[in-house]
Amino acid sequence: MSASYSALASWLLRAAVLASAPQPDEVEAVDEVEAVVDEVETVEAAPTVDAAPTVDVAPVVRDAPAPAAAKPAGWKPKTRVFGLLQTDFLMLQRSEDQLDDGSAQPLNEDGFLLRNARIGGAADWRYFGVRGVAEFFSRGGPVRPLTADVHAQLPGKDGNPPLVRVSAGLLRVPFGFELYGETDGQRFFGERTLMSEALVPGVFDAGAAISGNVWALHWVLGIYNGQPTEAPGFGFRDPNRAKDLAGRLHIRDDVFGWLDAAMGFSFMRGKGFSAGTPPTKDDFEWVDLNEDGRVTLAELIPIPGSAGRPSENFSRWAVGADAQFRADLPALGELLVYGEFAYLNNYDRQVAIADPVLLGRDQRGIGWYAGLVQALTRHAGVGVRYDEYYPQLDRLEPYEGTVVVTRRRFRTLTSGVSGYLRHSSAIRARLLVEYAWQIDNDLGRDPNGRPAKLDNDVFRVRAEVAF
Repeated sequence: MSASYSALASWLLRAAVLASAPQPDEVEAVDEVEAVVDEVETVEAAPTVDAAPTVDVAPVVRDAPAPAAAKPAGWKPKTRVFGLLQTDFLMLQRSEDQLDDGSAQPLNEDGFLLRNARIGGAADWRYFGVRGVAEFFSRGGPVRPLTADVHAQLPGKDGNPPLVRVSAGLLRVPFGFELYGETDGQRFFGERTLMSEALVPGVFDAGAAISGNVWALHWVLGIYNGQPTEAPGFGFRDPNRAKDLAGRLHIRDDVFGWLDAAMGFSFMRGKGFSAGTPPTKDDFEWVDLNEDGRVTLAELIPIPGSAGRPSENFSRWAVGADAQFRADLPALGELLVYGEFAYLNNYDRQVAIADPVLLGRDQRGIGWYAGLVQALTRHAGVGVRYDEYYPQLDRLEPYEGTVVVTRRRFRTLTSGVSGYLRHSSAIRARLLVEYAWQIDNDLGRDPNGRPAKLDNDVFRVRAEVAF
């Protein structure tokens, strides 16, 4: 026991002895007891040299590796996977059970078509990210990248869009609402208007862009090859060294508590490419004028040779404006009214491909459309859209011995109804039934050889899943 406990025991022992009435014959016994107590106190007070010191025993713990430092929030990527599958059943008035004379391809277009099959992914860290989408099937085309880009950004506050972003790769060309403002999965109608397809066939082009968001203003400015992914002729390759510049300014805000309005302005400017021709030798051809099947000197027509023409570049530009108005109607849902206008100079790259070098003058064109889409609760919607496109405002054609200006035009009225099944805001299925009435197109010829309408209406039923 410790010294304090020994002293207490000694004091209690003395008190017990003295409390009893000691008799003379007990004095010796008391003295012996006191002697024993003193001896015990002496031993207790002596230093304990040989005794091992008292040590608190703690469990032995082996050195464990230090826990990894927690990563900052900016280094935890936001990842997502998304996709789109569209299967169409089509009936076209122009379909024929024949083969094309030149390509020997079937002219029948009635039947089932896997319109789009896409899957993509994106990963965004705080200051940079990557995104890519693979196109497995588009109008019978091969597997190819639809879009792929890397970007660096200055993030906005509280989850707002980036203040500034720099992107490079296969990017969406920033022109107009149909091309830049909505995706194939967001668009109500089956296809874009003819004007949009003529301006940027395929929507995407290789290049680099810088964009930003300030308040309700979104802006983007990019430099591109000028050869969109579905432009005919050269695929993904750019035939000239000149690059195209494109930009868009878009502002969106609440006008009233129940009305949301947006407006955008776009432009493109660049250099087109006119392919040259190889040199030719002198030649002749036989024309059987009297249809007797015999060759005569009068029926041999000489064709003089010509020097080759080198390829040339030409200037082209386009401007456009668009507007959208959205309102939530009670018991129905969102109403969207929107429209767009574009003026282009030598910028048609698909419908009536511009080549002012061969034409001898600039090819001017205009186009516009207006549409309305009304949601009928969360499970249905209806829409109607009217569009016009004039690819050649100054087209010249012979008519009754005189060359006259003929404004080739395309006018289409499209209407449709959709039904939806929604799993969440990002996962949905849709069934679209649509009819596109091409009011005017000037693609046919009448019995006298003059331009006439070619019956080209389209009936479409589309099953779609987006996630």
